[in-house]
Amino acid sequence: MNSTLQKSKILLLLLFFAFLPTLSVKAQTRIYATSITSQSEVDDSANAIDENMTTRARIRASSGVALGLGAYSGHLEIKFDDVLAANTTSYVKIATDDNLLPFLLGGGLGGLLADVGGVVLVGNQEFTVQAKNVNTVVLEGESSDSSDFDGNSLRVVTNAAGEYFLAITPSAPYDRIRLTNEIGSLLGLFNIRRLDVYEAYYVEDPANCGTAAFTSFSGSGITLDLLELASAGVENPEFAIDANPATHSTLSQGILGVAASIEQTVYFEGLSDVSDQYAVRLRLAQTLVDLNIANNITVTGFNGANQVFSSNLGTLLTLNLLSLQGDEIMTIPVNPGVPVDRISVRFASLVSLSALQNLDFFGITRTPGQPLITDPATADAQVCEGETASLLADTPVGNELRWYDAATAGTLLETVAAGAPFVTPSLTNTTIYYVASARIGCPEESARVAVTVTVNSVATPTTTDTTQDFCSYTLPTLASLQVNEGDLVYYDAATAGNLLPSTTLLANATTYYVAIADAGTGCESTVRLAITVSLADLCSTNVTAKMMLQGALFGAGGGLMRDDLRVKGLIPLAQPYSSSLNERFTHVNGGGTETTTQAVLDANDGTGDAIVDWVFLEFREAANNQNIVRTVSALLQRDGDVVAADGGALTVDLPGTFLIAIKHRNHFGALSSTAVTVTNAAVTLDFTTLTNDDLFSNPGFSGQVSMTTIGGNKALYSGNANFDIRIKYDGVANDRQMTASQVLSHPNNTGLILNFANAEGYYSGDINMDGVVLYDGANNDRQLILNTVLTYPLNLNLLTNYNGLLEQMP
Repeated sequence: MNSTLQKSKILLLLLFFAFLPTLSVKAQTRIYATSITSQSEVDDSANAIDENMTTRARIRASSGVALGLGAYSGHLEIKFDDVLAANTTSYVKIATDDNLLPFLLGGGLGGLLADVGGVVLVGNQEFTVQAKNVNTVVLEGESSDSSDFDGNSLRVVTNAAGEYFLAITPSAPYDRIRLTNEIGSLLGLFNIRRLDVYEAYYVEDPANCGTAAFTSFSGSGITLDLLELASAGVENPEFAIDANPATHSTLSQGILGVAASIEQTVYFEGLSDVSDQYAVRLRLAQTLVDLNIANNITVTGFNGANQVFSSNLGTLLTLNLLSLQGDEIMTIPVNPGVPVDRISVRFASLVSLSALQNLDFFGITRTPGQPLITDPATADAQVCEGETASLLADTPVGNELRWYDAATAGTLLETVAAGAPFVTPSLTNTTIYYVASARIGCPEESARVAVTVTVNSVATPTTTDTTQDFCSYTLPTLASLQVNEGDLVYYDAATAGNLLPSTTLLANATTYYVAIADAGTGCESTVRLAITVSLADLCSTNVTAKMMLQGALFGAGGGLMRDDLRVKGLIPLAQPYSSSLNERFTHVNGGGTETTTQAVLDANDGTGDAIVDWVFLEFREAANNQNIVRTVSALLQRDGDVVAADGGALTVDLPGTFLIAIKHRNHFGALSSTAVTVTNAAVTLDFTTLTNDDLFSNPGFSGQVSMTTIGGNKALYSGNANFDIRIKYDGVANDRQMTASQVLSHPNNTGLILNFANAEGYYSGDINMDGVVLYDGANNDRQLILNTVLTYPLNLNLLTNYNGLLEQMP
């Protein structure tokens, strides 16, 4: 080719779809000519039908040894077994002695290119090609007329190796090809020229892969002067089909300023499938892009000699939502929608432009159509964090699907057969995958289709305490666990494990694992919240109790007890009950350490909430009323309310169901016969309103004598000055004697006077709890003991020495 053509600048049009293999597809079949029907002056003619592209038959022609003497032409006619249908392309590999074929490769430009190159097409070696149906010539071309090789029916083409072929596409059926080698009139005597014929074939099925096999070029509106002055034409046309993505041909208009075009065609062996796509790769200078050159570049598809598709680059860019970028290689997807076996790129000049107009053409690749995403679960792929996604893409059987991690280049993740899923690894973030179709065993791939997998993450639940305490008797379940969020599910392991119903009862010293289950996505937290459970048999319970003391009611009014002990500052800050006082006051399970403050005792003066004294509470098993579970000392208010030592609500660690006994240091205690059950961590028991049936009584007694009744309210019997289980006025261990002893032993009673009236203090003999223990005189405590004994319902004979006044306590 003229060296002037090799100076053109680089602009590039390339259609590029890369493939990787999938399923088996039909293989390309070359059908070779098999017989020789006529020949003359041919050496090794059988090599033209041996299906070997490296061996050749040689047709000779001679100019003779004298004018008209010894001159001859040669021919070779080879035949296919079957008649080829009209528009079927067959290829014949040839070679000539004279350098004809590189110029005929340019079609209609061949003559001009030969002139520039100093080669004469007419008068030296010449050849004729004919396509025949038996004896009828259906297509003919002569090398002496380059225009014969300018149409779509007959072209000289080259492959990437620089070898030359005739591409023959008659418009009528044919079964043979005849090649004639001649010498023109300009060649002198004693010259022999050879035309080598290697093989003739046509393609029954398309090649599996999508690399172009041949190329040619042509042009219009270009004169010899323009070729010589403007470097117009195609430089290195074979680079557009050499499978090297870095090399290119250059289509050049030169500096024309006239209406002209240059065109390069690439040929594929066999027709494409209807769904096949083509990738065209090109490059333009930015100056041409700025002039909207896209509309001057046309991509045309052919089925044999017939044009079946055409679109300019501007339309293709719009359809594919692309923009042309100057000085960059652009890949333009083209979808003819019909079978084609050749694609042309035509570059028309801008008439008004007097600047270099070049286009770099990197080639065209045929690929299967892009995969289709029709599976709804793939089109809107949603997975939970840590899960895999199974993605499906559609491609015809015979293709495979290649999954990547990037829109271009990137890493091939997996190749799967058509119809087979691609299973992703476990995902923690929303990820985009890219899938391309490819024919098995072929490197070319379709454009990739993006598939987004949305990963739905669910936060880890939170809590203020990962170790949580519960009461066993409340039968807590998993739903009882304190978690800040809702929509929870429960497991017995940090990962995997068993899903537990929310109604599962909690087990002591067990760790449970909690996740949030998003109702919208169905996803769960990947990290579960661990909560360790501790179950207690005794649980913090708010005890609301009420009681009255008979002694503190003597001389008091308005249904309130007297608070003289508090007023006189006689109530001790530390609770007074212990086993040393009497075994009746033996503390169990932590009781006995209660203390109060002077501020608590000073509070609420003159109200029903003023403190009267310390009291002693027992909490007993419901099933065994002799088994004391817990004791506590508390404060009693004038209105009968029992409060904690700090003056607040009384809170005690207790079982779920129990009996309550309440005692005082100089009164009998009383025990409820009906168990109370904790509800919402609280119980309430008002001893002042209990019926006789609600009070425990020893065998032979009844609840009637468990407590006394004052003003319609129950109260504890007073007079038990010596802390035992009897109230006695006369006889052994009587309570009157305790009162006398405390009066006589008072520090201020130096005269040991029995009727001493100033024995002030915190004494058990102070039955009316006025702060003074008094044996004789007005309102003395001895008389109150006698009153209790004589008014006892069972002391029917009003005996002062009655011995049957017993505390009703098991």
